[in-house]
Amino acid sequence: MRTEASLSKRAVRLLGIAESSPLTATIAVLAGVVMRADLIIDGMASETVHIGGMDASDAVIALVHRLGREDIGGILLHGSVIAGYNVIDLRYVHDATRLPVMSVSQEPQSDLRAILQDKFPTDWQSRWHLVEQNGHPHSLRLPTNNTVFLQCHGTRTDTASRLVKRLTRFGGIPEPLRVARLFARALAIPPSTR
Repeated sequence: MRTEASLSKRAVRLLGIAESSPLTATIAVLAGVVMRADLIIDGMASETVHIGGMDASDAVIALVHRLGREDIGGILLHGSVIAGYNVIDLRYVHDATRLPVMSVSQEPQSDLRAILQDKFPTDWQSRWHLVEQNGHPHSLRLPTNNTVFLQCHGTRTDTASRLVKRLTRFGGIPEPLRVARLFARALAIPPSTR
């Protein structure tokens, strides 16, 4: 199990995970990029999730297992509510992978309960339970003067905050997430037909 100390290492490797825009009406891609703290890319993998589904947590775990890496120090997610309100259970992912899990969002989760009630009248409670279980997002001012919202499980907020700040060189998100988002977008573009 990776611990708090593993996130403080100078050469820590993180798995940054971001989603693509939809591949189809029902499927989106999760792209994972293993990046060292010195910003060297050290691996990539992808997985699919159902838009509006409840499989995002299992997809994150599958992505970690697909990489088969023992040297990953933590998981950095581009949000915990993805792909049409498919909620990632941070505790479940932490328990299954034994890795610290951090979620960085660029927007607060305002009105989320009402949105879930409207879009998922039969199972909004299970989604809302996960949102609440993930904890209240902590506002974090980055060195770039952007603000993000941080949730974490398996590590302390102050440790995760220092790491997110350290990995944000420009813009509004840490580099592992910026590169994972680029990878996800590339995976979502259909191959050209020649």
